[in-house]
Amino acid sequence: MSKRIRHHVNPLGILTEHHFEGFGNTHDIIVDIGAFKGEFIAGLLAQFPQYNYIALEVRRRVAARLAQRFAAYDNVAVFDGDGTRNFKNIVKPCQDEGAFIREIYVNFPDPWPKKRHHKRRIITAHFLQETAAWLDPRTTWIFQTDRADVFRDTVDILESLGYAYERFDAPPYGVTTDWEDAKVARGETIYRMRFWLGAPVRTDDTPRIATRLADGALGALAFVMLRVLHALKTDDGH
Repeated sequence: MSKRIRHHVNPLGILTEHHFEGFGNTHDIIVDIGAFKGEFIAGLLAQFPQYNYIALEVRRRVAARLAQRFAAYDNVAVFDGDGTRNFKNIVKPCQDEGAFIREIYVNFPDPWPKKRHHKRRIITAHFLQETAAWLDPRTTWIFQTDRADVFRDTVDILESLGYAYERFDAPPYGVTTDWEDAKVARGETIYRMRFWLGAPVRTDDTPRIATRLADGALGALAFVMLRVLHALKTDDGH
């Protein structure tokens, strides 16, 4: 009989540390924090086989299944444990070797609704402040949740730290997870946003409110312009 997999795991109680030397190339990287069954990475991998992928999953047994699922792919690396604790150790070496961290996904994370447990969430002010010290500010974060309260709390964090963000409606690249499919089938709302630290370009006399992207064409235009500028800056379009 297989052992029951716990759905709620306190990541702060897992002290395992991982280190990663990178993929040995400078291909763009997509990170999935809380990859669970890996269906999201599998969907992206089918469309973008040229990228490298990092899957972070807090539960060791689930991570082991993920590693088995992607064992045939040398461009997918799987790690268990607290993704925020190990994020720098795993991701920064890839960036240091010249790879662009294209996108970081946080899909339907455990909401930890009690206020005293908010520190267990993936997106916290502390985590974003730590990553901002070394992560390329053009890297795009994608956050998706079925919880309106978690979405609002995340917006508050982004605004307090000066991150730019935009809401969007459709699943990125048309890829969904089993969790999302079940929620949509029940008629529940999915809340989605992109956010990043490096867009738009700010000036000293620009009002702070003008630097925060909300719904509409301004956010989409800034996002596209950043991608074009990054492609022009590099020789291989990565």
